[in-house]
Amino acid sequence: MKENLKSCFEIDKLIQRFIAAWCGLNFYIMLKSSVAFTDIKYAFNIDVVDYAVVLFAAFGLLSAVCIAFPKRMTDTWAMSLLFALFSAYLLTVERDFWFCLSLIILAAIMLVFLLKDDKLGLSKIKFGNKLTVAVVAVLAFVLFSVIALLTCLRYATYSSPNFDFGLFVNMFHHMRETGLPITSSERDRLLSHFAVHISPIYYLLLPLYFVFPSPYTLQISQALVLAGGMLPLYLLAKHKGLSNKAIILMAVAYAFSPVIICGTSYDIHENCFLVPLLLWVFYFFEREKYLFMYIATAFVFCIKEDACLFVFFFGLFAVLSRKKYLHGIILSVASVAYFVGAVSLLMHFGDGVLSSHYSNYMYEDNGLMGMVRIILTNPAYVFSQTLKVEKLPYLMYVLMPLGFLPLATRKVSHFILILPFMLFNLMTSYVYQYSIDFQYTYGAISCMLYLYVINASELSGKARRYMTSLAAVAAVMCFFVTALPKLEAYTKRYVTGKEEFEIIDTALDTIPDDASVKASTFYVPHIADRHEIYEINSKNETEYVVFDVRPALVHETDELRAEYFAMGYEVYQDVENYVLILKNPAIK
Repeated sequence: MKENLKSCFEIDKLIQRFIAAWCGLNFYIMLKSSVAFTDIKYAFNIDVVDYAVVLFAAFGLLSAVCIAFPKRMTDTWAMSLLFALFSAYLLTVERDFWFCLSLIILAAIMLVFLLKDDKLGLSKIKFGNKLTVAVVAVLAFVLFSVIALLTCLRYATYSSPNFDFGLFVNMFHHMRETGLPITSSERDRLLSHFAVHISPIYYLLLPLYFVFPSPYTLQISQALVLAGGMLPLYLLAKHKGLSNKAIILMAVAYAFSPVIICGTSYDIHENCFLVPLLLWVFYFFEREKYLFMYIATAFVFCIKEDACLFVFFFGLFAVLSRKKYLHGIILSVASVAYFVGAVSLLMHFGDGVLSSHYSNYMYEDNGLMGMVRIILTNPAYVFSQTLKVEKLPYLMYVLMPLGFLPLATRKVSHFILILPFMLFNLMTSYVYQYSIDFQYTYGAISCMLYLYVINASELSGKARRYMTSLAAVAAVMCFFVTALPKLEAYTKRYVTGKEEFEIIDTALDTIPDDASVKASTFYVPHIADRHEIYEINSKNETEYVVFDVRPALVHETDELRAEYFAMGYEVYQDVENYVLILKNPAIK
């Protein structure tokens, strides 16, 4: 008994006990307080004497538990769980990057303490292969559910604009009817989407859309694609010899990754295919299943004209890091050839390439070749454009949920796979490409996930345990300040505005399915399953014109509505504060 008492009052246990009591007490007070902890008045609403008494009582209670169960590591578990609970609550109130970063730093320090000498006794917890597969599958389902719910709520609450969801709804309507990827609202005329981006990968979703022709099908399909990336990632980690615990931590980091989830914030894009398909390329390469690797590579090429550049860098990696000269050269040469061919097609027969995304490298009329010249001859300029203060939150949101493992290597050749991240996301002045809320990070994060696995497999056991644990913890904490607020906001908007959305649905449903229509951007996706649909400012003459007259948006079309009335357009539906539908007078 004496030894147990002595053990329970060792200095490290006293510190853990105090932290646990402090976290628990503050969590309780914040829940009950009518003043937010971010308000300076919060501290002055607390009775200091009562605070000290309750803190002492909580400390005494935890001491009693420790004495009763001296071998159960009660203080360590109490500190860990109460800190996690307290941190989660704080992040639901103060959803700020810098605040999140400070808590992640505290969590990182705590992990150093907890993992040293296995203070939580995690080594005694075993995960068999079947249980690991089950946990990974559940996490994949969680990811699928979050993305599907987030994107479907966006559509249901009229938060999805024409760019880029309405145009894809229109494209899939044409694909289902004619087999061709025609859109009308993308370039204000009937035009193949492949004249803008060469993306035949969309045909993989056509069978599902053919059976279930709904915008919801597209949103759910994207969730399936991204959740499907968990399978090649699991197989890759298993092949590289990561333990089941490390694999589960990796799956947690993937499932709660702010980049994976928030990249769907503007609905479906072809880039979502980059995650699973590039991971399959990496997996088949590691397994030396080269036929399947080339098949997966061909599918990557079908995603978009610039998707092949990720394969190009991977080919360099294969040559310089793995000495797979033949396959590396084939991958890189094929990528360059495809890219040149695809860009040439877009320039000569399509709508050109979006070099404006790199306007900070465009000098006079030199185009992409001028950009290459700048990169090769003036790297200092490149770094000046890459490492900017405004890109720091984005950079940390990418690296923290990966535990910085993509950088944790002594092999310089591994950093080749960091180059796509620099090229596509950091070098650009196009703000959307260095934002987690857009799809532009999917290719880079795939390369980062590959580095996560291969670097983790080469680390010592202690370093691997720490960095994979940090990745999982950081991913969940980042989830609270990035993805969760979006999910809550759209859920609240749907619940409070359900009647409003039903009224708009009813009005829009009265428009004939075969009629040509112009509509305000947030209404386009809901009536895009037709031959011709354009945005409200289109110069094309249509049979119907649909105005979004909700109070927050009605002022944007005041002059335009007056013009249509002056031209003799007749009111077809007028639902005050919701929607105004005008009918072309030429229609009898």
